[in-house]
Amino acid sequence: MKSIVYGRQKKGFFQLTAAIMLFTMITMAGCVPNAGGKSHSIDILPPILQLAEILDKRHLRFTFDEAIVVDDMHPVINPPIAIDSIDVENEQLIVGFGVDQEIGREYTLRMSVADESGNSLSFLYDFSGWNPRIPGILLNELNPRGTGNNPDCIELFVTQGGNLGGLLLLIGTKNKYRENFFFPAVEVSQGEYILVHAKTEGISAEIDETAGMDASGGKLASNNARDFWMRDSPGLPGNNGAVTLYARRGGPVIDAILWTNREDNDEDEKLGWTHDGFIFASDLAEAKAWTTASGGGIPFPSEAVNASFSTSTRSICRASVPEDTNSADDWHIVPTRGQTFGAANTDRVYEP
Repeated sequence: MKSIVYGRQKKGFFQLTAAIMLFTMITMAGCVPNAGGKSHSIDILPPILQLAEILDKRHLRFTFDEAIVVDDMHPVINPPIAIDSIDVENEQLIVGFGVDQEIGREYTLRMSVADESGNSLSFLYDFSGWNPRIPGILLNELNPRGTGNNPDCIELFVTQGGNLGGLLLLIGTKNKYRENFFFPAVEVSQGEYILVHAKTEGISAEIDETAGMDASGGKLASNNARDFWMRDSPGLPGNNGAVTLYARRGGPVIDAILWTNREDNDEDEKLGWTHDGFIFASDLAEAKAWTTASGGGIPFPSEAVNASFSTSTRSICRASVPEDTNSADDWHIVPTRGQTFGAANTDRVYEP
């Protein structure tokens, strides 16, 4: 029995991408009676892919829910890259390449595996080429309540040079997000600013700046920063949101911010969060990307950045010399017209 899966399986967006399609969907194992009236349990379920990882510049690892064998000895990868080895040990499969992956390049691997009963699974895996030079980089400023003249924007600040290739920015977190952006392979230097425009007009002047910093136009574009554009993005959530930067698809969190206008509620199983906000808080707690007063557990709304007084020109900022404690203490809301996208942040704080 063969099932083909194109999609998010088990670990969500980071392991497989596209929508799930099953040519044959089987939901339970069967019991077949023999001539003597006894039942024998038979395995009719294909393996389930539980985890996919990029190990380094030449290896991928896949983990299944049972011991597997390679069903298709001719996996296909696009764009082509030489496959040097396929090693199977119990539930794990490691694919080795004969040459290095290109930093940040988007690849798709298609292959099939089977369990010891012959039930097979064919799957697609999308991944970005391994990046050995991930820069030091922080989320630095954002305006989640943008307007037409000051649309939603996310600023990042480079603290150590490297290559952006394959870094993943989510409006949200791994289990709940409204938009994603994969950075192309671009060398960046310490002290550079990067602007990711989260609400675009779709005009030709909105150009991703992979070379010079003066190529792009559009609202809030800056000649002092690299501008990138989230095409067709609905923008940032105004009241309850998160932005998360990952080292790669399925990789560790580099930095994150969590904001809300909610109050704590000890009697609520979601602690006072909205449905989406609770997912954001839970994901960041699991990744140890947001700290709490107790040092562990899911943060309460009061431990997130309070966005109540933010406007399109009262952005949420780090200090001019940014600190990173993974907490609301790193952030403040600037006075009206105090936003500084593409330049050093102001340390002035809005006073209601």
